[in-house]
Amino acid sequence: MFEEDLDQLGPQISTYVEALLRDGNVGVCGGAVRTSDFKSGSYITYERPVKPCCDRFKVSIPFAGNSVRWHVIFNCHCPSEPPDFIFDQEDRDFCPRVDEIQSLVNWKPDDNKSLLYVIRELVERYKEHQESLLETNPRLMYEYNSLKETYVYDQLEVFAGKRKSLGKDTPITFLIRLPVDLSAIPPYLIQGDPGEDIAILLISFQNSGSSKVLPQLYLSPRVEHAIGGASQLRIPVFPRNNSLSEYVPHVKELLSHKVEQVVKHYQSRRGYISAFLSQFGRSVLEYDAEGFTKISILQEWNDFHFVLHVDLPPTFPRDQPVLTFQSVYHTGNYGKPYHSVQKGYPYSPRWNGNEMVERTRSFMIGYLPEFRRNSVGSGKLS
Repeated sequence: MFEEDLDQLGPQISTYVEALLRDGNVGVCGGAVRTSDFKSGSYITYERPVKPCCDRFKVSIPFAGNSVRWHVIFNCHCPSEPPDFIFDQEDRDFCPRVDEIQSLVNWKPDDNKSLLYVIRELVERYKEHQESLLETNPRLMYEYNSLKETYVYDQLEVFAGKRKSLGKDTPITFLIRLPVDLSAIPPYLIQGDPGEDIAILLISFQNSGSSKVLPQLYLSPRVEHAIGGASQLRIPVFPRNNSLSEYVPHVKELLSHKVEQVVKHYQSRRGYISAFLSQFGRSVLEYDAEGFTKISILQEWNDFHFVLHVDLPPTFPRDQPVLTFQSVYHTGNYGKPYHSVQKGYPYSPRWNGNEMVERTRSFMIGYLPEFRRNSVGSGKLS
């Protein structure tokens, strides 16, 4: 929401909305609340100055893979009074008791988070409402309870649908926050605010017979970047006659294993780059200080200068680094510096970082006479 949008609201109401948008992550996935359709319920005459007086708007709240829209109605003439709510027509059965919404009963006009507290409490009531709708499907109700009673997957939401369209099945969705330890994920820099590291599994039962099931895995930006994109973790299809209590733990274990591998590879690359820095510190031109995926050094041998580029694959140390020798004197095709790529030099993933660097140094010294001859013979002076 932009500052000019907040300016449409009365001063006190705008503080409630600003806090809602700034801190209003709600539900299992911690999705952001959005606002729209600002309107005024007051009549403005031309005899008095026109002031910002919008006091009603819509809020869109992420819930179990869907978006729930409610109308929030303040009174700009009495902005300290608690708001009224109008729920979506399709949610006409959702009628929480006002006296049970404690943050509404005990409305605190001086607390700019008062609206946020009410929204959060209403979302909890809406969650209970959706659970009650699920009771019309005994099989999925059993699935939901079985998963919830494990106390491992207690952060979940179910969307059993709104008012059903005539002759159409309403998909039933389960949103589950996977309890995977993501604290060791490498501290990659992500543009903007990447938010909390989370993994969310969304499972949609497309018809009432539960015969068509669509699972989807959603990862927060830093986690997705760390594992190389969501495509690098292909979750299995939901097997026929399978249950949530069997399928969800399986996906959790797949993700946990992938995270463990990512962390191990990252630590190994960091150790390798550290060993290179230790042995070639003064010769280092540049290196990747975030992901530790490459390093370049300037070397000299018998008055012949060259650059050695070392590129580490994501699966290092299982797969060995690629060495690229680059001449600083000669150019090859298309005017680019003459270079030679080496992939089959002596290497073992069982060596520690220091030994790998020593073996690389030995190979470099042994290969340099051939590289110099090829550079002089094949390249052109730049």
